[in-house]
Amino acid sequence: MPVPEPSERLFAVTTRSRLKGPWLFPSMMAASLKVRRQLRAGGDVVQWASIVAGPSEFWTITIWRTRHDMHEFMRSGAHDEVMWSFSKLLRSFWLMRWRPGPYEVGRWKGVTMAQSEPAYERPPMDAPQADALQKALDHLPKLKAATAADGSVSYESTPYARRRREEVGGAGGVVIHVRTSPRQTIEVVRAMRALRAEAERDPDFLRAVVGVGRPGEVYFLGIWAERAGGMRLLESARCTQLERRWPEGYWANEWIPENEFGHWDGVRLRRARQRYAIPVPKAALDAAE
Repeated sequence: MPVPEPSERLFAVTTRSRLKGPWLFPSMMAASLKVRRQLRAGGDVVQWASIVAGPSEFWTITIWRTRHDMHEFMRSGAHDEVMWSFSKLLRSFWLMRWRPGPYEVGRWKGVTMAQSEPAYERPPMDAPQADALQKALDHLPKLKAATAADGSVSYESTPYARRRREEVGGAGGVVIHVRTSPRQTIEVVRAMRALRAEAERDPDFLRAVVGVGRPGEVYFLGIWAERAGGMRLLESARCTQLERRWPEGYWANEWIPENEFGHWDGVRLRRARQRYAIPVPKAALDAAE
């Protein structure tokens, strides 16, 4: 499947659901299968994976052409069974929106994701044009606040989007996928768990997970408080060994965080970034989620 144009608009969404207990696995699995069927039938998602990381842990990874496509899918009703059952099924929920970064090795089922460094700030207009635009927008403060230096208005230029990027700015994420024959699934899981153990020794490490999408397809996702931590793992000898062991099925991509919701077993990337951390009582945070 070719990468859609313009590729710079691609963005990724990961969700992580922790069940209250393994006895809820059948209900969550049924909801996940429903979402899988709708993702498979739709033509707007570039790539996706539904991942089981344990009897109480479910993941989704989706790559979208545009934010509009993602929002249209969310409004389609595929997530209703899960969304309306949060209070009954889930102990915690975490969602992160990302941009694929410039570092990439291999392809994810034939698709490349790498993008150049995000350029949120565009060249400013000439001073006379900028002054005229600012005066014209004086009576529209919300539109004025969302106007970029070049006079354009987009989601990326809104105060909300800028604030969310600042909260997680400087952090890093890594996604690794190995695709092989079903009989090698256990071997890959063990290799990925060894990779996770190595990641856990990094001073900037926060969280990582290893899960199976289907037999023969194993995923790793990790987050670091500093972007350099993820790059150290991607350039490690263990990642090189994975690539050499499964040269046709290995894919690794650095992801740049943009917006976070919820928490990953108590960890919030936006709070782990010390320069943005704001001390808030835990009870208040739990109530807000």
